[in-house]
Amino acid sequence: MDTFFIIVMMIVIGALIGGMTNSLAIKMLFRPFEPKFIGSFRVPFTPGLIPKRRNELAEQLGHMVVEHLITPAGLRRKFMDASFQKQMVDWAKEEVNRLLRSEQSLKAFLEDYDIPVDEQRVKTFVYQFTLKQYEVQMENRRHETLQSVLGAELTNKGKNHMHDVSTYMLTQLDAYISSAQGKQKLSGLVEQYLGGQGFLGNMVASFLGNEGIAEKIQPTLSKYINSSEAQQWLTSLLEEEYDKWIGKEVHYFESKIGASNIADWIATMVSTSLPIQGWMERSIADHMQVVRPYVVQTFVPKIIHHMGGYLADRIPEIMQKLHLSDIVKQEVQSFSVERLEEMVLSISKKEFKMITYLGALLGGLIGFVQSLIVLFLS
Repeated sequence: MDTFFIIVMMIVIGALIGGMTNSLAIKMLFRPFEPKFIGSFRVPFTPGLIPKRRNELAEQLGHMVVEHLITPAGLRRKFMDASFQKQMVDWAKEEVNRLLRSEQSLKAFLEDYDIPVDEQRVKTFVYQFTLKQYEVQMENRRHETLQSVLGAELTNKGKNHMHDVSTYMLTQLDAYISSAQGKQKLSGLVEQYLGGQGFLGNMVASFLGNEGIAEKIQPTLSKYINSSEAQQWLTSLLEEEYDKWIGKEVHYFESKIGASNIADWIATMVSTSLPIQGWMERSIADHMQVVRPYVVQTFVPKIIHHMGGYLADRIPEIMQKLHLSDIVKQEVQSFSVERLEEMVLSISKKEFKMITYLGALLGGLIGFVQSLIVLFLS
């Protein structure tokens, strides 16, 4: 009976010592959180291992994350993965489509992003931009002919309209000389002409009268004006003059009108003709209605694929700029020891219990062996 009691007691004592030792060792990983002192003497093993080595732990975790977990090669594989790119394309298409369907006005949208845009500012920008573009274009074209600047299509189109111009001119001229004002003007010209012809002119005027001569001349003039001969003559004359003008170099017109005047006129016409206020008040959906299908279905996927390749090729540089190891280190250092203990225990609580039980088992076995030795020696 005494032998059995000794064996059981030593097994129990060994198990208690083994289990309590391991449990204490586990607790000493974290506790105490601060060093303990007896007078000026610091109690050994205080603070706990993790609080004492927290900075080193943070630094090692940072290196481990960068060198073994979030590596450039791993991230590159992720960026180039077809399923990941499809997810990114789907997400981007959804977000862009939502934006392009927005009923928010363009003005409100720009204001949300602190982009100061108003009608006068846009007109000023367009005016200045047009002035610069005029100077850029004219810099290389001042010594070109107007025909080469306008192009063959426009110059031929202009020349083909000379027949219409001559028709208009002759029609207006015929209407004028057939009017009372035109007849009066014609009579005055006849009087002036005959008055300058001396005795013979005065004699003709006295026989026929100025108005009589004008009445006789007007139908003849009208008939000629409406003839094909007059039409062909004036059209030919206009075409000759047209060819002369378009054959002149651009700087000729600038010298006559003034380069600054031309540039100012063009810039003013462009800037004032734009309906800026209407554009600003229209919704984004209205602005993008025509191009939205192309943007969502074609442009966005291309951009995502290009960005994926661009980022994949520059991941090492990006990671170096981000200093991920320092970020992890700073985050771990910012954790309270209580939070670190909670995190580790939440992950390894079951394993820590098994270590405690293992310590008790080993302690019980050691106690059993010791009891046998004691009984043998006694």
